[in-house]
Amino acid sequence: MLTPRIFVGTQAPPSPGADYALSDAAARHVAHALRMRAGDRLALFTGEGGEFTAAIARIDRGGVVVRVERHDAVEREAPAPIVLVHALIASDMMDFVVRKAVELGAAAVVPVQCARSQGLPQARVARRVQHWRQIAVAACEQCGRNRVPEVADIVPFAQWLEGAGANRAALLQAGAAHSLAHLARAAPLRAIAVGPEGGFTPEEAAVAVERGLALAHLGARVLRAETAAIAALATVNAIAGDAA
Repeated sequence: MLTPRIFVGTQAPPSPGADYALSDAAARHVAHALRMRAGDRLALFTGEGGEFTAAIARIDRGGVVVRVERHDAVEREAPAPIVLVHALIASDMMDFVVRKAVELGAAAVVPVQCARSQGLPQARVARRVQHWRQIAVAACEQCGRNRVPEVADIVPFAQWLEGAGANRAALLQAGAAHSLAHLARAAPLRAIAVGPEGGFTPEEAAVAVERGLALAHLGARVLRAETAAIAALATVNAIAGDAA
């Protein structure tokens, strides 16, 4: 059985040899969702690298207290840190993209507003981004990553492009001259841009090329946006030699 992993943040990090009280939310998860008991083992991580091994010392209505044993400087990051720049798509599919991008080792996720993006009311923007950040944390707990990747604030695609010229980045576009695999073999990529349903407009692609991005395809078939993101990250991971 895999050892449950609990994100504890950096505000009050655990200390080896000391007792540590889990937050109310984490305690509820451990006690009610996981149904753990005193003596059961778990791992704690702050999101900034490494993890702590611990065992439950006390679990009752007052909360959950664990005894922290040691800190292990273990990392499970992908060998090729890739920033996934993804156009806004339907809410459930965007949640899916963030979750799977974290599992596949994305160094960061940048949600961007494109010409063909799903609309998102301004009143919901901050709440939606916070929701994606919570998904990123949960994905790290599940997949074993000890560094929580950034989920950036939503920005217009043109704004992201303004700072992308220095990066080696690829924009996925059906019918491009080269495959993503070809570009990744030539030199490590730093960012991959995935468009919305309907893809990037010709104008967006032209500006991206002017900014130094290379157009790349993922084969002869046209993939859905969320499928393209997963296929792209898996491709660069495989080429970089990610054993995962």
